[in-house]
Amino acid sequence: MHQADFGKSSQNRLCKVLYLLMKTISVLCLLAVLSGCFSETTYAPSLNLSYAVEPISLAEHVSGDWETLCVLGPYSDDVLAQEVLGFHWPLETNSSVWVNDGASLLIFIKNKSVQSYFEVSIRHYDFNYLDEQCINRDRAIFSRANGQVVVFTQL
Repeated sequence: MHQADFGKSSQNRLCKVLYLLMKTISVLCLLAVLSGCFSETTYAPSLNLSYAVEPISLAEHVSGDWETLCVLGPYSDDVLAQEVLGFHWPLETNSSVWVNDGASLLIFIKNKSVQSYFEVSIRHYDFNYLDEQCINRDRAIFSRANGQVVVFTQL
């Protein structure tokens, strides 16, 4: 083997290593860029009221000793949640309503603390009529009008 052949062999190996290195770096860069394109959306538990007999008293369907129900509609965010609730609560990490126009978020509160929260699909029960409102437990009784829009029920 001549010295010139040895140099070409080394050069070929070096080129292959550099090619593989560049290919690996390219794939890693692509993965890093793509991972930033997808935000993880958190979905709150859903409240299924399809079995409920109207008028629906949420005190009978949501356990716990909550005192107040607050409703936040689609595209509500952390800032609006703080304004409505009167205290900081990370809506955007607990629910999808900040990016979802198909659900309302029902938040059940006691002593400025969230006891439970549920997303409700507006296909079945549209709570948007009550968006940004808080209601005492004893008044959290609802019926549907026009098939899905939720309204207060006078008892």
